[in-house]
Amino acid sequence: MSKACELLINDYIAGTLTIADLEQGLNDVFDAAPSSHTEAQKHLKGLYSKEKIDATHFTEVSELISRVNIQSTINSSSETDSSYFGEDQTMVLTDMDDENDDGSSDKTVIVQIDIADQSVGNASAASRHAADDISNINPRIVEKPHKSKKHKNLGPGVTLKDRFVLLEKLGQGGMGVVFKAKDLLKVEAQDKDPYVAIKVLTDAFKKFSGSFIALQREASKAQRLAHPNIATVYDFDRDGDTVFMTMEYLKGKPLNQLIKEISKKPLKRDHALYIIDELCSGLAYAHEKNLIHSDFKPGNCFLLNDGHVKLLDFGIARASTQTAEERENTMFDPAKLSAVTPAYATPEMFAGMNPDPRDDIYGLACVAYQLLSSGKHPYNKITSPKIRELGIKPKPVKGLNRRQQKTLTKALSVIRDDRVSSVEDFADGMRVRKSHTKTIILVALFISMIGAGIGYRPYLEFRAEQILYDKIEIIKRGDKALMIETIWSLEQQKPEHQRILSVGLRREIITFYRDRIRAVFRPGEGLYDYPQAINLIKRAKELYQDSVAISTIEDQVNEQKDRLMNSLILLYNRYLKQKKLIRTPKGDDLPTVIPLIKRVDPDHYMLRDTKLANLYLAEAEKYISKGKYQEASNYIATGIRLFPENARLKNLDRQINAQSQN
Repeated sequence: MSKACELLINDYIAGTLTIADLEQGLNDVFDAAPSSHTEAQKHLKGLYSKEKIDATHFTEVSELISRVNIQSTINSSSETDSSYFGEDQTMVLTDMDDENDDGSSDKTVIVQIDIADQSVGNASAASRHAADDISNINPRIVEKPHKSKKHKNLGPGVTLKDRFVLLEKLGQGGMGVVFKAKDLLKVEAQDKDPYVAIKVLTDAFKKFSGSFIALQREASKAQRLAHPNIATVYDFDRDGDTVFMTMEYLKGKPLNQLIKEISKKPLKRDHALYIIDELCSGLAYAHEKNLIHSDFKPGNCFLLNDGHVKLLDFGIARASTQTAEERENTMFDPAKLSAVTPAYATPEMFAGMNPDPRDDIYGLACVAYQLLSSGKHPYNKITSPKIRELGIKPKPVKGLNRRQQKTLTKALSVIRDDRVSSVEDFADGMRVRKSHTKTIILVALFISMIGAGIGYRPYLEFRAEQILYDKIEIIKRGDKALMIETIWSLEQQKPEHQRILSVGLRREIITFYRDRIRAVFRPGEGLYDYPQAINLIKRAKELYQDSVAISTIEDQVNEQKDRLMNSLILLYNRYLKQKKLIRTPKGDDLPTVIPLIKRVDPDHYMLRDTKLANLYLAEAEKYISKGKYQEASNYIATGIRLFPENARLKNLDRQINAQSQN
């Protein structure tokens, strides 16, 4: 059904369908497959990220999908029979400072900049012109104070835009307060995950002239950042005097919390490098879209429970002004006001100069250093202007090779022109590379051993291992077919070869198993093969017994299974009481529920209960006594499908068939 949605949307974009035709088509698809709306929205977002649909049509179609889905859901059922997922665990979003941490260097602060006196140097002409952009905007579009509606005591219980109910305060930073909220539109649509994170801008930030227009435009840019390592920004809005952003609600913890934890229990180097690589992936994508974060710090990096990492707060990032047309500088004016986190900000950021990708690289390098050195900041959280003044150099990180150390040191330079020029170069410099020099030396050594008559077998083993290393390198470059073949053949490998592959491909193998598990068991999307999911988890744990990601996935799967089974058993008992023994058009019957129970838990005790089989017998015999053999046959056939080994049902089926033939 998702393919049908894609074709409908594509035809509308191509101009072969009217909006009315699209609405009718989506309505028909959603009636047949209610979960198709998720795939429809995903396809639409993909088209928008590839710039195959403009913002106006994107909004129009997105709202249409939501409207049709809500109406379809309301028409199909007046109540939710089962709830597969409950409330997410509490998380902490960006700008949340630990109450026990009295260091101000990690907090985002608003810094007033004097144009006439900049400690690093005067900003460019473009920056000076940018200072006037917001103040010179036509008065007709400059936002006006909304006096009609004020939220004096903004907090849990308040509803914004008649849609978002604030549930709890998650934290507060220099620019905003973050709340967990429930989206009533999702609740109405019976979405299993109706929660969002809402960031409400502080009064100090709202008072800056042009802040609403500036941040709204920045949020619209952030909405185009469709990347697995970047948290999604949904929207930017205002309710009376309250300006807020809605964002993806995540489970896990920010890196500032992890960094505090690793001061006592350091991360393994491979784990730290994996996190750094994911941070680089998300940041490089943003830079490719000409969007610079400008407040890169541990609190804006979020470690998910599945082991992956997401960057936060691109909603208040700054756009890189590459063209005259883009030289709006519609963020909070960098020449007048700058938001920085002192321990992670460059001298240029303190001076309010134009944003540059190398500003983010400095913050990224500081975070990378902390992950690799048990949480220690490279400069002990001294601000960059002071570092430049004193000429301080960071200490080398133990365990890094010469190339990695050089890359990290260069990225930590407080002089912009000396810094690593791109995130891709930083990521490449931090990755572990196979030493070809070492390989050459080893080959020469083995050849000399063979020449000395030591033996040919050690050389063959050496060559076999080199083939494995080459295979790992090819897989890391993106050969999915080879990856799948390698993973499924792991059990046939020698133990020492298994070790090489499992260590070299740890990230890829764990990601593979995670995706396979989600492909067989995701109740919210109609995937119920729990036994297969557990089998996959078992195989993954055999390879990585210490993996936090796999243990988290296992906990999530078991939790989903328990909730699903509770819901199915409730439905089973309800339909049993109502004697809904034959299929109904809506599927609210036992023949629909029992196969689901079998798929989730084939050995469940309820499937061995003879009470239901006897009920099918009793109903069939009742109709036989009235001479209604067709109705009796329906009950017997359904009973045999559910209980194929029941001898009494089979015997009664033979009797009816014999009578019908006579």
